[in-house]
Amino acid sequence: MSAYALFDPAVYLSLAFLFGIAAQFRAMDGYAFLRRVLASVEPRLGIIYAVVLVTFAFSPFILNDVLVLILTPAVIRYAKQYGLDAAPLIVAEITFTNISSSLTPIGNPQNILLWTSTGVGFLAFVKGTWILVVTSAALAAVALAPMARRMGGPRDLPSSVGTLPPLYYLVLVTLLVLASDLVGLATYVPLGMGFALGFAFNTRNISQVRREFDVRSLATLYVFIASVSVAAYFLAPLLVPYVLPAARGDQPYSGAFFALSSNLISNVPATQLALNTVGVPPTVAPKLAVEAGLAGNLGPIASFANLLALQMASKSGVSVRKTLALQVVVGVLAYLPALV
Repeated sequence: MSAYALFDPAVYLSLAFLFGIAAQFRAMDGYAFLRRVLASVEPRLGIIYAVVLVTFAFSPFILNDVLVLILTPAVIRYAKQYGLDAAPLIVAEITFTNISSSLTPIGNPQNILLWTSTGVGFLAFVKGTWILVVTSAALAAVALAPMARRMGGPRDLPSSVGTLPPLYYLVLVTLLVLASDLVGLATYVPLGMGFALGFAFNTRNISQVRREFDVRSLATLYVFIASVSVAAYFLAPLLVPYVLPAARGDQPYSGAFFALSSNLISNVPATQLALNTVGVPPTVAPKLAVEAGLAGNLGPIASFANLLALQMASKSGVSVRKTLALQVVVGVLAYLPALV
């Protein structure tokens, strides 16, 4: 394997631009926008299903970590304001962030890896994920019902003054990705264009974009990917018998493999392990994206979004042990479609 193949620049560029899009979204006050959406639907659905709706609607289009950073403080404040247990709210947020981010190639880092490395088209990717994602979401919604009942009836959240440009920006980025996919451009091209487009919305907030760009998380992700790539290169003869059936999507082995490996080394390195050891066929990439995404609900280290939410919960006095216990219960049920 050549150095170019081992460290594909397209992968690293695509991830950098995806983090850039997230930074643009936050710099144009994406926080206030999502809080505004949450406040508008909570009186109708109750807080748990309001969190579910917001995460399910927006996780496919921005990094799942971004939603966790925005929503976790909001749901913790809500719980404290009304004397409620915050653990079920955090579980709802984590669960549906991991589920719905599996839908599109740009919802989370492991999907970017699969999209860039296999060349699967955007629409083909969604076609291969949506049934599994919707099924998993339905199972998780049922599992959350007892927790929602214990929360009691809806309560009015304070209205937010968030504006709509963040929504317009996400729509334009998605259209760019779809248009570029139709003409066969490399994945990093529309993501780079989407990042550049964000400056049209943030002409007066350039310094804020720089502050919102999560360089530390991107660097950590690069280290994970590079380390797994090197390990896969040297250990391939030992790993192939175990990785090959998973990379082919053989069930239930593939589902079990990603459930285990994601909870040992996190789902992004687990995905890169499959890509660098044996490769993944484009037709299988969407299925593996769902498996890796849903595996994030099975343990604390399986997804970086989980770690962020749990760290914030712990600092706010929320019981991490109870949160993890509830998450495993909901996560196991939500993972069943990944074994099909």
